[in-house]
Amino acid sequence: MRGEAVATERPWRADPLLVAGVVLIALQTGLRAVVVLRSYYWQDDYFHLSMYQRLGLSRDFLVREHNGHLEIGPNLVYALVGRDPGLSFLPAALCLLALQLTASCLLLAVLRQLFGRSPWLLVPFAAYLFSPLALTAGTWWAAGLEALPLQIAMLTALLGGIRAYRSRSWRWAAVSAVGTAAGLLCWEKAVLVLPALVAVLVLVEEAGTPWRRSLRRVAESWPFLLPHALLVAAYVPFYLSVVGPSTLDPDLGQVVPTTAETVFGMLLPGLFGGPWTAEGAANTVAADPGTLRAVLFAVLASGIVAVSIWLRGARAGKAWFLVAGYLAVDVALVQLTRAASLDIAARDPRYVTDALLVIAIGCSAAFSGPRRTPSAAPEQARPARAVAPAAAVGALLVASCLVTTSLVVGELQHERTRQFVDGVLATMDADPGVSVISSQPPGHVTVFIDFDLDDTLRALGQARTFDQPGTDMRMFDADAVLRPITLLEPIMRASGPIEGCGWALPTGEQPLGDVPIWFGLQVLRFTYDSPAEVTLHLAVGDDRQDLTVPPGSGQAMFVVTGQQGPVTVRASGAPAGTVCVADVVVGTPWPEGLTGGS
Repeated sequence: MRGEAVATERPWRADPLLVAGVVLIALQTGLRAVVVLRSYYWQDDYFHLSMYQRLGLSRDFLVREHNGHLEIGPNLVYALVGRDPGLSFLPAALCLLALQLTASCLLLAVLRQLFGRSPWLLVPFAAYLFSPLALTAGTWWAAGLEALPLQIAMLTALLGGIRAYRSRSWRWAAVSAVGTAAGLLCWEKAVLVLPALVAVLVLVEEAGTPWRRSLRRVAESWPFLLPHALLVAAYVPFYLSVVGPSTLDPDLGQVVPTTAETVFGMLLPGLFGGPWTAEGAANTVAADPGTLRAVLFAVLASGIVAVSIWLRGARAGKAWFLVAGYLAVDVALVQLTRAASLDIAARDPRYVTDALLVIAIGCSAAFSGPRRTPSAAPEQARPARAVAPAAAVGALLVASCLVTTSLVVGELQHERTRQFVDGVLATMDADPGVSVISSQPPGHVTVFIDFDLDDTLRALGQARTFDQPGTDMRMFDADAVLRPITLLEPIMRASGPIEGCGWALPTGEQPLGDVPIWFGLQVLRFTYDSPAEVTLHLAVGDDRQDLTVPPGSGQAMFVVTGQQGPVTVRASGAPAGTVCVADVVVGTPWPEGLTGGS
C-alpha cells in the first residue's frame, strides 16, 4: 500500500508547477463564482434574448449582424438558455464560469508546453487569472461570450500548433485548426489566431534561433498552418456577406491621447492588479489610476522589461516584440472600429482581454531560456531555489488584484439593472389593470434604440401587458417608480369649434386632425365629458383602439407610436351629441415631476 501511495504521489511532487497552477485556478474559480453569481443580465443580453423570442432558433437568428459582429456561437448559446431564461442569472453565470475555467486550464497547459516547469511561470499566470481587467468579460454575459471563446480558441490553436510543429503531428495540427474554426464561429476577431500562432512559433518557440533561420523553419511547416489560412480565407467573404463592409472613420487627432489612456491608464495598472481605487469605474470602464499611479505602473513595467533584456538579451527582446505587436493590433482595432465612442472604449478592458494571454506568454518567454551570463546559469537553473521568491511575488500580485477587485466589483454586477427589472415586475403584478407605457428602459439596463420594456421583459420570459388605452396612463422612471405622464414636444394640437365642449360626437366618426410622420414614442390624449359610461373608438390612420370610460369628465389616452394619418373618434353607449371631446394633443410621454417634463 505504501508503495502504491508513493507511486501515486510522485507525479504530483515531480511537477509542482501543475499543482500550484491547479490551486490558483481553483482559487480563481471560487472567487469568480462569488462575483458572477451576484451579477445580472445587462445591455446586449436583453437584445439577444429578445431576438430569440422573436425569431426562434432560425438562420435569421443565428447568422446575423450585431453592432458589426458576427457571433454564431454566442447566438446558439443564447438560444439554448433563451428557451426559458427566467429571472435567475444562474445559467449565464455557470456558462461564464465554465468558459473561464476552460481558458485558464488551457493557458496553464500552453505555458508548461512552452516553458517547462519554472515556478516563475506562475507569476504571469496569476496576473492573467486575477487581473481586474478580466472582470468585465467574467461578469457580463455578452462580453464573456465573445472574449472567452476567443481565448479558448487561441489557446487551443497554440497548444495544438506547438505540438504539431515539434512532432510533425497531423493530429495536433487538426486540433489547432479546430481552435481557429471554433473561434471564427464565435467572433470575427479570431482572424488574429493565425498571426498569433505564427508569431509565437517564430518569437517564442524559436527564440534561441537567429531571425532568418527561425523564419525559414516556421515557413517550412506551412502544411500545418495551411488549414488556418484556408479557414480565414473562407470566413472573410462570408463575414462581409452578412455584416457588410463597414465605414472606418478614425479620429486621427485622438489616436495618441486615447492610446496612451488605454496603455497607461488601463492596461498597465490592471496587469499589476491596480489601480487600487474605484474612481471612474463604471460598468465596462476601468478605474482611473490618476497620474501618480499611472507613472508608478509605467516605471514598474519598464523595469521588468529592462531586467529581462539584461538577463536574457535578444530572447527577451523577441518576447516583448510579440507583446507589443499584438497589443498594437488590439489598440488599432479599437481606434478603427470604436472611433465614435473612444471616451469609453479607450478604457474598456473587454476590447483587450485576448491580449492578456499574449502578455502572459510574452512575459514568461522574456525570462525563460539561458542567461546571457553562462556562469550564472547552473545555480539559477535549480527550480527549488526559485520557489520561495516566485511564490512571494505571485502572492503580492494576487493580493494587489484582489484589492482592486473588491473596490470595483459592485460596478460590474449590474445590481441596479436587477433592481429595475424586479421593481417593474413587482409594480405591475401588484396592479395588473394599470395602463403602462412600454417606454425605453434606462441606460443602466440597455441603451438600444427601439428596444422597450416589453422587449426587455419578454427577453426574460416575463411578458406583461403594455400600451393599453386608459384614463390614467403611467410610465416607469429610471428607478422603476411608476409615475403619471405628461406630454412633451407636441406634434399635433387641436380644439373643437363648440365652446365648453370642443366636439359633440355624432353617431359616426368625428375627425379631430392629422398625426404627421414621427419616430419615437407618442401618446394621444384628449379630455372627454359623458353623461354615461361609453366606449370611445379612436382611429389613427389604419390603427383602431377602444377605451371604455366612466361617466363624467376625464382624460382618455392612447399610445399611437408609429401611427400617422387622420385622427377620428366616435362614442358608443350614449345618445349622439351628448359626449364631448376637447383639447386633443399628441406628444412624447414623460414621467411627471421629473426634469424635462412640463
